Amino acid sequence: MSSAAPAINDKPAIGVRDLSKRYRGGTLANDRISFSIPRGTVFGLLGPNGAGKTTLVRQITGELAPTAGEIHIHGTDVLRHPLAAKALMGVVPQEATPYLHLKPGEHLMLFGRLHGLDRAAAQRRAAELLAALGLSEHTHVRAERLSGGLKRKLLVGNALMAEPPVLILDEPTTGLDPHSRREVWALVRSQHGRGTTVLVTTHYMEEAEALCDQVAIIGGGRILAMGTVGELRSLCRNRYKATFGGENGDQRETVYGSTYEDLVGELARRGVQEYSIGKTTLEDVYLELTARPLSENERHV
Repeated sequence: MSSAAPAINDKPAIGVRDLSKRYRGGTLANDRISFSIPRGTVFGLLGPNGAGKTTLVRQITGELAPTAGEIHIHGTDVLRHPLAAKALMGVVPQEATPYLHLKPGEHLMLFGRLHGLDRAAAQRRAAELLAALGLSEHTHVRAERLSGGLKRKLLVGNALMAEPPVLILDEPTTGLDPHSRREVWALVRSQHGRGTTVLVTTHYMEEAEALCDQVAIIGGGRILAMGTVGELRSLCRNRYKATFGGENGDQRETVYGSTYEDLVGELARRGVQEYSIGKTTLEDVYLELTARPLSENERHV
């Protein structure tokens, strides 16, 4: 293991306080956002496209200056000491793509050298990551021929070359097929198991539920609710939901109830005989908090 990563202290992995961002045209993208992410956790920012997630991430990584507020990475002030803070983070932006003409090992070597590793250390770290990421069998394949999931893994590998204590993934599975999406999920879980703090933004409800220790629901540039998945579910007044219909081209209907018995009683009063019942999800919490449905392509993974 290389010793390139800077020393860290016992402060929270990421601390954001009263963070706001107003663009020149007057748009308020983030409005007094505050949260703290403990070390070694997976923290999700959940919300639809346009909610302010990427703007928030770009401020945390030092790419975008806030209008007001403070950001600390393991106690290091991002605004006052941007280079020291960036050295503590591995970042995979939403629109990032690998260099398609390079093979995975060449790709990782390049980024290792850019991070200041000497050739021998970069080779050792690249070999370690190729094995950890399941890319060893693709060593001699150019990135252009890799699947979407493998390309995303390679990008995460770039971010991990210097062994940063904080990994930031902005919409890491957007546009991936279900198999590739789950490959990236497995990678996030593996980094979590190694003690890395992971901040992930997503508009996929299932993704947040599958990966995150804590979730912040963001909408209109503000944190609407924050907590564990269980804590957020408890915010939903109705704990159960039933879906029915959908035959002959009709749209399926959803009915909510605070208890299972109440829901079954309501279905009986409506004369509904065929239905499915389940517990409410993060999506239902989001709908209750915002009264704004997600678009159809955002509802399913």
